[in-house]
Amino acid sequence: MKFPLMAKKDIFQFLEALRDNNSKEWMDRNRSWYETAKGEVIELFDPILEELKRVDPRIVQPSARRAISRINNNLMFHPDRPTYKDHFGVVFGYGKGLADFYVGLGLREIEIAGGLWHPDSDRLKKVRLEIDYEGEKLQQIIKSSSFQDHFKLYTQDSLKTTPKGYPKDHEYIALLRLKSFAAFRQITRKDVYSSKFPEMVIESYLAIVPMLDFINTAITDD
Repeated sequence: MKFPLMAKKDIFQFLEALRDNNSKEWMDRNRSWYETAKGEVIELFDPILEELKRVDPRIVQPSARRAISRINNNLMFHPDRPTYKDHFGVVFGYGKGLADFYVGLGLREIEIAGGLWHPDSDRLKKVRLEIDYEGEKLQQIIKSSSFQDHFKLYTQDSLKTTPKGYPKDHEYIALLRLKSFAAFRQITRKDVYSSKFPEMVIESYLAIVPMLDFINTAITDD
């Protein structure tokens, strides 16, 4: 699929200004600029979503506009955070609560990622059960050249002890200790500005979807 060239100049310029003026008053005065920057994100990702849905009709988001996360931080649960985020996040997935695919265009990080982030205890238990029975399958996925060429498994947030009910010498103990089942690919603004960016996102999706399928099979099978 050939992708049209998209304007992207306002995305990071707006985020830089928002970082330096992170308040509702400033946002109210610059709402039209925010809508312009958001519009560039939508214009960038609409054809990408169209192609993703062509190769995987399970994706539920009808448009990039519906896939963009709110830019407001949730201050009720995190009152120490700034009013607004410093990034645009776009999520493509299969429904609420399932492992999904994510692209974040931010100032500190620009990333392509996917997985299940900090699942509740029930989903965590189900994924660990799947690893216990089918760990070799997940191991093969994350060690495949396709996955390794694009992603790095997120292991920073792992248990230092052994999960309850599993032996410490379990063959897949490193996977069982994970508290999030996610992988990341760090990219740059140059990548986003490149005409090859859509292909990069689609190739990354195809590389991570076996891991997403493994996780979602675990949490949906009763």
